[in-house]
Amino acid sequence: MILKGLTKLRKEILKLIENSEVPLCADEIFENLEKKPNLSSVYRGLCYLEDKGMIKSISFDGNTRYFFMATEHSNHYLYCKTCGKLEVFDICFADRIQKELEKKHDYKILDHIFYFVGICSECRKK
Repeated sequence: MILKGLTKLRKEILKLIENSEVPLCADEIFENLEKKPNLSSVYRGLCYLEDKGMIKSISFDGNTRYFFMATEHSNHYLYCKTCGKLEVFDICFADRIQKELEKKHDYKILDHIFYFVGICSECRKK
């Protein structure tokens, strides 16, 4: 990945996202930064990185955006609508239907993000 031209803050944001096993929201990124810039600087950094195609984002609840590395492989998540916990899973059945969808809809699929919304076991116990 080309880091030339990135500010120190953008590099640090990118490193946090790259080292995380799950997508991170801006608040989580802000909390884990060594030096605390203002939150708007974090949002500007995230916007820049996403505009440059280095990261991607997803929103599960329509409000909070979660950021993850823009990689060639697709991303699959379980999202708890009660506590907001994210889990990654690697079972992909979308690849099996991609060619059929492309042919049927005359469409070239470049990527996909797939997630289930539910309630995790910890929240169900409460």
